Amino acid sequence: MSGIGHIFEIGRSGIRAHQQGLATTSHNLSNIETKGFSRQEVILETASPANGQEASGVRVGEIRRNVDVFLEKQISKLKEDVGRLDARNHYLVQADGVFTETENSGIAHGVTEFFNAVRDVATNPEGTVQRTVLLGKGNSLADEINRIAGGLEQIRRDADGEIQRHLTTINSLATDVATLNDSIFHAEASGGAAHDLRDQRQLRVNEMSELIDVSSVDMRDGLAIMVGGQMLVGGNTANSLVQSPDPDNPPLNDVAFVRSDGTEFVVTPRINDGRVNGLLTLRDADITGFQDRLDRNVAVLVNEYNQQHEAGYDLDGDTGNTFFSPLSPEAPLANAENTGGAEGTSVSISTASSLTMSNYQIAFTNATTFNVLDTTNGTTVLSAQAYTSGNNIVFDGLTVVITDSTGVPAAGDVFTASAHKGAAEDFSVALTNTDDIAASSTAAGIPGNNLNALALVDIHTTRQATLGDVTLNDYHTITAGNVGSVAHEVNLSLLAKTAETEQVETFREGVSGVSLDEELTNLLSYQRAFEASARLITVADDLLQTVLSLGR
Repeated sequence: MSGIGHIFEIGRSGIRAHQQGLATTSHNLSNIETKGFSRQEVILETASPANGQEASGVRVGEIRRNVDVFLEKQISKLKEDVGRLDARNHYLVQADGVFTETENSGIAHGVTEFFNAVRDVATNPEGTVQRTVLLGKGNSLADEINRIAGGLEQIRRDADGEIQRHLTTINSLATDVATLNDSIFHAEASGGAAHDLRDQRQLRVNEMSELIDVSSVDMRDGLAIMVGGQMLVGGNTANSLVQSPDPDNPPLNDVAFVRSDGTEFVVTPRINDGRVNGLLTLRDADITGFQDRLDRNVAVLVNEYNQQHEAGYDLDGDTGNTFFSPLSPEAPLANAENTGGAEGTSVSISTASSLTMSNYQIAFTNATTFNVLDTTNGTTVLSAQAYTSGNNIVFDGLTVVITDSTGVPAAGDVFTASAHKGAAEDFSVALTNTDDIAASSTAAGIPGNNLNALALVDIHTTRQATLGDVTLNDYHTITAGNVGSVAHEVNLSLLAKTAETEQVETFREGVSGVSLDEELTNLLSYQRAFEASARLITVADDLLQTVLSLGR
C-alpha cells in the first residue's frame, strides 16, 4: 500500500525528469545557430513500479540525438561532388579567360595579323617597311602565344599549390577526428552520452569530404576513416597525407599517404572525389589537354612556315633561313610506374616533312624489344623492334634515344614522346634582320620575286592534315570553344549538385535542426510539469503535517 513517502518520491522523480527536459530544451535553444548541431530530445518513461504494482513516477529513459544516418552519409557524398566540381570550375573559368578572343587580341587575331603582314611583303618584296612590320607582327604573335602558354602553366602550378593547402587542412581534420574518437570512447564507456562530441566529429567528416573522398566505418574505438584505400584515422590515431614529386609531371606533385614507418605510398590514382580530385583532374587532364592542342597548333605553324621559308631566298641571295625558332622536343618522359633502369635521353627532329604532331609511347615488352604506339590516333607505328641502349629510334620524322642508366628496361616500361610538347612556351621569332626574310623563290628573282612569300601566305588558309584537316585559325577556334564548353558544362553540373545538396541539407534540418517554436512549446510544457511535480511535494507535505497533528 502506497504511503505519503511514496508520493514524495513520485513528485521528486517528476522534478528530476522535467528538470532534465528543461536543461535539454535550453541546450537546443542555445545551439540553434551552431553549425552541425543535432537536436536532442528527452525520452521519458514510466519508472519501474514498486513491488511490481505500485506507480513509481517517471524517469529519463534516454536523451536521444535526432539524426538520420542515411542523410548524413548522403550529405558527405554530395559535399565530395560539390567540392570536386567547384575546384574545377574555379580554374576552368580562369582558363576560359586566358583563351578569350577579341577583335584586337588573341591568337586568332595575332595569326591573321601576321599573315596579313606576310601578304604585304608579297606585295612589295623589297620594301623595308613591310619587312619590319612582318618581324614586329611575328614578335607580337610570339608574345601572345607565350602569354597564353604561361597562363595555362600557372593555372597548373596554382592548382598544385592549392592541393598542398588542402592536404594540410585534411591532416588537421584527421587529427581532430582522432581526438574526438578518444573523447567519445571515454565518455560513453562510463555510461554517459557524447551527442555534442558526435556532432562535432560528423561536422569535421563533412568538411573533410568536401576536400577528398572518404569512407567511414563505426568501430569499437571510434570512427575509422579511409582515404585512397588507406586508413587515415583509426581510433585515436591519425596518419597524414603529403605531396610527393611526380616523375610523370615535373615539377608538380603526387598525393602520398605516409605510413606509420614513415614511408610514402602514392594514392593519387585512388582519389576519386572532393576538391583534391577536382584539382588533380583540372591539373592533369583539363589543362594538359588544352596545352596539348595549343602546342600542336603552334608546332604546325612553326614547322610548315619554317620549311617553306627555308626554301626561299632572302635579299642577300641566301637560302635555308629559319624564321621561327626551330622546334625543340623534350626528352622522352619515363612513366612513374616503370621498374627498369633505362631513361629517356633525347628527342630530335630528323625529317620535318614527316612529322605528324601525334603523341607517342615507346612501350617495352622485355629488356630488348619495344613497340611504338601513336596514342593520338590509336595506331601502332613500330612493332617488335630490337632495342640497343643509346641507338636511334626513328619514326614519323622523330629520332628518339633511350639509354640504360641504372639498368636495362623492364617489361611494361613506357616512355612518352612528341614533337610538339612545349612548343607554345618556346615559340619565338629567330630572325632579327629584315633582309633575311625569304620572299623570293629563286636567287635570280631577287629583289622583285614574291613567289615564296605567296607560298607562305597560303599556309594561313591551308587545311593542315596534322591538325585534322583544318586551318590554323580554325583549329585554335575549336580549342577555345572546347575550353568554354568544358567550363560551361562543369558550371552547370556544379549548380545542379549545389541545389541537390541544399535540398538534402533542408531534409536534415527537418530531422536534426532546432525549431524555435517547437522548443519554446517544450520549454513551457516542461516548466508546467516541473511546477506540478513541485506542487505534488507540497501536497504530500501538507498530508504529512495533517497526519502528525492527529497524534498530538
